[in-house]
Amino acid sequence: MQQHNKARAIRVLACGAVALALAPQPAFAKKKMSASESLKPLTVEMPTNNDVFPDRPGAETLDRNCLGCHSAETVMNQPALPKAAWEAEIEKMRTAYKAPINPEDVDGIVTYLVGTNGIARSKWR
Repeated sequence: MQQHNKARAIRVLACGAVALALAPQPAFAKKKMSASESLKPLTVEMPTNNDVFPDRPGAETLDRNCLGCHSAETVMNQPALPKAAWEAEIEKMRTAYKAPINPEDVDGIVTYLVGTNGIARSKWR
């Protein structure tokens, strides 16, 4: 009995699939768009973020290289990492994620990030 119900269900599904395949396409699928229905430009206003990195030597380097992808708050709330770890992170961003970080700025970015660890970051918390 159970086998009979299973076979019947398969036949019903198969008939439904055939019916869908043979059904005429909806009218909107064949209709050409008129000039008034054509695509129109869309303006999107992105939220502004005027935060920059805390003023220390190298802050402008981070503003220039990092704010395109990260907020200053995100970077400032990273855990304290040793220099080698920051170097690896920056290199990963440059190579794996294709971040447009100027190779000449890498040392300055790393120095800033290592030097930021331990600074009171009340603005960021």
